Amino acid sequence: MHNYKHEETSSRREEIFQKTLIDEENGVYIEKWSISSGELKVGENWRIEKRRLYGGTSDGIDIITVDNGPLSFIIVPTRGMGIWKGEYRGMLLGWDSPVKNLVHPRHINLEARGGLGWLDGFNEMIVRCGLSNFGAPGTDVITDNMGRKKEIMLTLHGKIANIPASTVRVKVGLKAPFRLEIEGVVYERSMFGSNLRLTSSIVTTPGSNSLTISDTVENLRGVPDEMQLLYHCNYGRPILEEGASFIAPIEKAAPRDLVAAENIEDFKNYGPPQSGFVEQVYFMNLMPDGKGNTTVVLTNRNRDKAISLKYPVESLPCFTLWKNTSSLEDGYVTGLEPGTSFPNAKPFERKRRRVVVLKPGEKYQVWVTMSVYLGKDNVQKVIDQVEKICKGVSPKIFRRPLEEFSPA
Repeated sequence: MHNYKHEETSSRREEIFQKTLIDEENGVYIEKWSISSGELKVGENWRIEKRRLYGGTSDGIDIITVDNGPLSFIIVPTRGMGIWKGEYRGMLLGWDSPVKNLVHPRHINLEARGGLGWLDGFNEMIVRCGLSNFGAPGTDVITDNMGRKKEIMLTLHGKIANIPASTVRVKVGLKAPFRLEIEGVVYERSMFGSNLRLTSSIVTTPGSNSLTISDTVENLRGVPDEMQLLYHCNYGRPILEEGASFIAPIEKAAPRDLVAAENIEDFKNYGPPQSGFVEQVYFMNLMPDGKGNTTVVLTNRNRDKAISLKYPVESLPCFTLWKNTSSLEDGYVTGLEPGTSFPNAKPFERKRRRVVVLKPGEKYQVWVTMSVYLGKDNVQKVIDQVEKICKGVSPKIFRRPLEEFSPA
């Protein structure tokens, strides 16, 4: 029997149901738990379930499935509160990675293959990159605990996706619109190093076609510290296919390197799976709407299936489009990636003043909303939203890499 009393008096005032599933500091760990609209008697046709995986490299991973009726998705507290995959009205969301199952961080050596070890666990639909660094692997210079300059290795896309959450809570609104919220706290911290706290809230509502990630990164050190954050949002079939297209209110765009430059004329469109395809990456600045937010869309060939990302341009000023239309066996996927900077090596981004510096106790807040659309009318409506942001302004498309954007 579940006991559905409110856990806190503050919850009663706010009219929410709250359940703590993981609290490392206070020794709370609930392996298996679920709740639904029928049990709580609020809203309709929703369910939240937490369980632990066993066997293979997934052994010990906690997952939380949130099902709001038409939209369901799987949150992975063990992997930095990433979102593994989802489904909307029977359509799969995410992609088919060569890494088939979730990989526990204990099996990831970030320094493997010259700093590319992050890829050994890469299969999520939405994965955060950061927090101390993201982007290409390389070296950086820090001041160590003895006050000396020291060269260190920076690994691909940082650590946060391979750090388990220290606390996880479920919150359900008891009044319309009956918010379904999973809140997690992840620490990226070290003695004589960064001490950053990520507080993540992932929210949807019953019957909705969208979810919103709201993140706060706080510097817990007594001195200023750097922070980088990028949302690596990845999609494959059935939305990605030959003839699929990327639609965005582009202000300025350029290829990352000479490989991407070869396809600059057609960079918004996608080809079929191609064995041996070399990834193509494009960096861009996007235009905001009147409220300071922007929207990007990925749609299939017939424009009757699409996903969109909406987010604030001020806090995520740099957008990266990753095209990896390789063979199905090797991962046919594209990445829509809003970030605080571009995914170049950190020293390059620092020189261009795109690395965030947080004062002691300072917080950096950001949100990203992912929405899913089926049917030509619904897809056209979100495309119209993008075109409205553009206001008829033609984008500046550069045929070769820009020194401002990339070192190529």
